[in-house]
Amino acid sequence: MKLTKLLTIILLAATLLSSCGTKATLAPTNAPTTAPTQVATAPASSLEDWAAKVKAQFAGTELKLAVASHPSIDAFKKMTPEFESLTGIKVTWDVMEEGQLADKLLLEASSGKTDYDIIMSCPEYTPSLVDASFVDSIDEYLNDPAKSPAWFAPEDIVPAYRDMLSFQGKHYGIPFAGETVFLFYRNDIFQKDGLTVPTTMDELRATAAAIQQKEPGMAGISMRVRLGWEFTYMWSVFIFPFGGRMIDPATNLPGFDLAGTKASLEYFTLLTQYAPKGIESFSFPEAWDAFMQGKAGMMVEASAGAPEVENPEKSLVAGKVGYAPMPSGPDGAYSGVWGWGFALTSGSKQKDAAWDLIVYLTSKAKQAEYVANGGIPSRSSWLQDPANQAKYPYYQATLDTLKQAAALQAKGLGVVIMDPRWSQVSEIIGTEGAKVLTKENTVDQALSNMQSQISDIWK
Repeated sequence: MKLTKLLTIILLAATLLSSCGTKATLAPTNAPTTAPTQVATAPASSLEDWAAKVKAQFAGTELKLAVASHPSIDAFKKMTPEFESLTGIKVTWDVMEEGQLADKLLLEASSGKTDYDIIMSCPEYTPSLVDASFVDSIDEYLNDPAKSPAWFAPEDIVPAYRDMLSFQGKHYGIPFAGETVFLFYRNDIFQKDGLTVPTTMDELRATAAAIQQKEPGMAGISMRVRLGWEFTYMWSVFIFPFGGRMIDPATNLPGFDLAGTKASLEYFTLLTQYAPKGIESFSFPEAWDAFMQGKAGMMVEASAGAPEVENPEKSLVAGKVGYAPMPSGPDGAYSGVWGWGFALTSGSKQKDAAWDLIVYLTSKAKQAEYVANGGIPSRSSWLQDPANQAKYPYYQATLDTLKQAAALQAKGLGVVIMDPRWSQVSEIIGTEGAKVLTKENTVDQALSNMQSQISDIWK
């Protein structure tokens, strides 16, 4: 039965707990190059007029959301009382751990019924949820000025993020917490030891080795490589610079037998030799902690980790860190996009009111409040603003790295494949690849196993 197969895939997606992402499914576009614009709160009358109309139509409506624990959700919860006051709509947040959210989506979709009006979704889930008719396209809302007021400004969302909840040419959600992967490095250590920021993969490895030589007790680089989706998450960033492929778009066949894919895994395995002891078990908290506690001189990680790194209450290296795009390999410099967004459930009986909540929370007009409350920004105007870039040193690196992601998209490639089978593919990659680091597999054995197992799925 088709639905049963799809729901099995959704369950497998529970292994992708903390990082969701994809290449855009619409025409790829580069990161914005327009002049920076100030983010200003919309005139009160504009937002208040809209709220008055919403209140007249939907006062007394109750909305329920299924979401995962996340800094952006905490920010939205702080913004909710004002929305309720302005519109008369009651909002209930059902917050759970990310794995529980995946299980919840499975149960809701399998029953064919839902009490939720909005779900927190990510690109990995989108194809399966669409095929299961669990979420609706939002294009009719985006294309209707009456439903998407000017101060919402969805076109201001960074293009690489804007389309990440798309599938087969349609949008199925509004992203609110996008991320990419870039290089963190200890500015103070680099200056002290006369090191330069690596711009190539060869330089990255050499710099990692130099840090360990010049700074006894300090590892060269920290990353997440734990068995499962986290290995896949990290290795996927290294595959394409070496000319490798997971699925070759030219043939629509697995590419784990390609020379570039092998070269990337050999390099990735070698790079981990300059990581802290025990890296084989590193999830993102361990990878972040090693860098934040001064135990590693560099880190390749999610841009979402930068606020934590710069938080002096949590990080010993706050104010001492530089940020740079991913170094290039023989085939170029690339990164990817991941993140979370809001999707409308097909079973909601109050979709218009639910859309109004999404518009309010994720709008350009409320971005300053959202970020002030701890939300992860995804809007071009906010990231490009000179004052914000001065305050947040990682913003420019984020924009530069998103251009790398756009370059990958332009090739028809992505660090995540928008297909219901992706969760199965990711689990195989993450299992077989991680075993190389524990010496249970050789590189050749791992790639052979990936090619064989994924070929059985990719028919």
